Amino acid sequence: MNIQAIIFDLDNTLTHRDLSVQAYSRHLTAHYNAHLIQADIAKVTEIVRRIDNGGYPQKELLTHGSIGASAAYALLQELSWLSPPSIDELAQFWFSQFGRFAVEMPQAKQVLEQLKARGYRLAIISNGGHDTRLNIIKGLGFGHYFDEIISSSLVGISKPHPEIFLHTAERLTVLPEQCLYIGDHPINDIQGAKNAGMHALWMQGFHPDAEEIQYKIQQLPEIFTHLQRLNQL
Repeated sequence: MNIQAIIFDLDNTLTHRDLSVQAYSRHLTAHYNAHLIQADIAKVTEIVRRIDNGGYPQKELLTHGSIGASAAYALLQELSWLSPPSIDELAQFWFSQFGRFAVEMPQAKQVLEQLKARGYRLAIISNGGHDTRLNIIKGLGFGHYFDEIISSSLVGISKPHPEIFLHTAERLTVLPEQCLYIGDHPINDIQGAKNAGMHALWMQGFHPDAEEIQYKIQQLPEIFTHLQRLNQL
């Protein structure tokens, strides 16, 4: 059965989360430069990176209900401010600005263009707030490539539950076995997609190696080799 749809995770699959954190931290430091006793980009980056933790925040570091608000609280506590903004202002800065500085994975745009030109239906499944997902995708300039953008907050189901994958296949009007899913997390992405009956590719380099995963890639263009293999089955 030929593959009809390609479905992507967002962070560390289409966008490089840590490079995005670094770009956002530089922007935040420049924006609040006049409010700080010392504008230390390295320290700002360390704080944001620690709270964000690659998009998988540690519960004990989440002082508030979101990464953005928790990062804002930590920045207010740990930086030396002349005139600190309110925590609400700094949290809103995350929600309005982080997506603008999203950094795409190498060759992501070219891969999406080729897949679209070949007639594949394209989708994203990502855990997290839907507005935040849309802001990141807008920042990347990728929104027009996708037939469906599904987030856990939109549908009330999170990865690795198979239902979110099955829901996406239904929205794409394809069978799960006609879908190839690409993501960086061995459980949330790969196990979740396979439990839903999809084919899966693991984007290596962001989580400890999982030897039990058979099909792995390190760069997005490697998708085409696996599509050729799957379409010959």
